[in-house]
Amino acid sequence: MALIWDQALFDELYKSGVWKHGMRGAPRHPHFHYHWFGQKTRLERTIATFLALPGAAQISDIAIIGGGFGWTAEIFGTQGVNAISVDTSDYIVDNEAVSEEAELRAALTTQGFDPDNLPVFMSDIDPNAELPAGEIWSHWLRGDGARTSIPVEQEDLATNGSRNKVKQRLNNNMDGILTEFLLDSMETDAESLTIADRCQSLRPNPSVPVIHLIADGTDGDPRLNNKTLVQWRALLDANGFSQHILATVDGQTL
Repeated sequence: MALIWDQALFDELYKSGVWKHGMRGAPRHPHFHYHWFGQKTRLERTIATFLALPGAAQISDIAIIGGGFGWTAEIFGTQGVNAISVDTSDYIVDNEAVSEEAELRAALTTQGFDPDNLPVFMSDIDPNAELPAGEIWSHWLRGDGARTSIPVEQEDLATNGSRNKVKQRLNNNMDGILTEFLLDSMETDAESLTIADRCQSLRPNPSVPVIHLIADGTDGDPRLNNKTLVQWRALLDANGFSQHILATVDGQTL
């Protein structure tokens, strides 16, 4: 049965810490899942790595395929790049305008924490000082109260109509395509190659780079199409996608 990328699957596959500056009053730290606070630091590093790739700094308008809630697109925006997020998950689209607070509270409660009576968190400025009670929520939740500022485009790129909608969202100025851990979130080579083919068809011209961000390795969730960078290169080359660029979060490319 094909995986359904609903909240349960995101929660299963994503896990992130809630605070790196220390905590008192509890024997263990809680964790969050696919949420803005836990993902933003990782994504900031990812974008910095991406922009250091040859030619990436010249990209001005990029479509991020499999971009989830658009946090990667937001970070691109802080670097002067016009970016949109494209995703087919109903969970993503249905919750993009919904605050994360209820999900964070549910995650804390499930782990045995009282969201309204949390342990003491240490200051992010003074390691010997404590955050005032309740202030941690101002770190966990965005100041604008939203989950994302980027409208998610729910397009599967399977038709000219779907691809044209994505191009139009970038005012037909698209000069870059990035898949965000999408090839290796599929279950089979056939599905991953379908993604590559649709990205190929999305290119407005052959000079537009298609870059696939992947996790390099075979030790991921066994349901997913885990491969090494070399294995991905061989698969793409053997199926007509030799021009596509493969990149990892630590800057390796092939």
